Amino acid sequence: MNLELLPNEIFLDIFDYFDGTDLLRAFYGLNSHLNYLLYKQFRWYRFKFRSVSKRNFDMICQQYFPFITDRVISLHLFNSDDTPEQLNLFSSYIPSFSQFTHLQLLELFNIDSYKRLLKVLNECRHLNNLTHLKLHSCSFGNDQVDFQSIVNHIWSLPKLTNCYFGITVKNQRRFCVPTIISSSLECITLFLSELTMNQINRLFEYTPRLKRLLKCDLARINDNYKASSLPKLIHLDISFYSDDVSKLILFLQNIPNLRHLNIDIFTKLIDGHQWEQIIRNYLPKLKTFKLKLKPMV
Repeated sequence: MNLELLPNEIFLDIFDYFDGTDLLRAFYGLNSHLNYLLYKQFRWYRFKFRSVSKRNFDMICQQYFPFITDRVISLHLFNSDDTPEQLNLFSSYIPSFSQFTHLQLLELFNIDSYKRLLKVLNECRHLNNLTHLKLHSCSFGNDQVDFQSIVNHIWSLPKLTNCYFGITVKNQRRFCVPTIISSSLECITLFLSELTMNQINRLFEYTPRLKRLLKCDLARINDNYKASSLPKLIHLDISFYSDDVSKLILFLQNIPNLRHLNIDIFTKLIDGHQWEQIIRNYLPKLKTFKLKLKPMV
């Protein structure tokens, strides 16, 4: 069967299964008809540049991106041993992320420049379709880093619903509660970030639509902790380091609509009967419960 006789719709469906790099390498240049479909008809390019060769990366950025930036919906960039300086190289070809006007997901790995991160976040403000932002293994050693500014920049993104926050400053596992309200954020992953329970209460004040709080470390318990109802929260994934289990129980009692609970406890055992009573009395909608007991290092 001659592939050129296939309807355009079938080609476009096939294209949707490919990562952008593989798609362009496989189909572009075979004939003018496919070139037309790739440049004019196909709407949803996804690029994950993990382990891509520099030659292919250069080719995509130089030859193809000038024609398709408005049709890229997800972009993943990596600074790694396999792809060193990929972010810097990308910036030399594409001056601003704001060119990707339909970008929905941006995932960045190993940013080590505070100024670069702020530049990216400023550009993201112009991306009215951006709903997912993932910042992995971003580490800064400068004391002058304004952590609050980073958080506020993220919370100011107008359509953002999901954020993976993997940022450390001088290897400190901390998180600054935002001082501006996000009316869109619904899911936050705070990888390597420590919060107190009172900070979680304030986090919900500034993130009123928050439904999922993941990978959060509760490392310090305030004596003045005041329980606050969190009716929006349906998925909680936390590590609990304190030996004051009563505060944890009080915290869980105020999440009446929780459906999924994952918890790592680095403290004395809460026996099974106690967990049963907590779930029966305070977590009536819970569907999944995963508990890990870990020794303190």
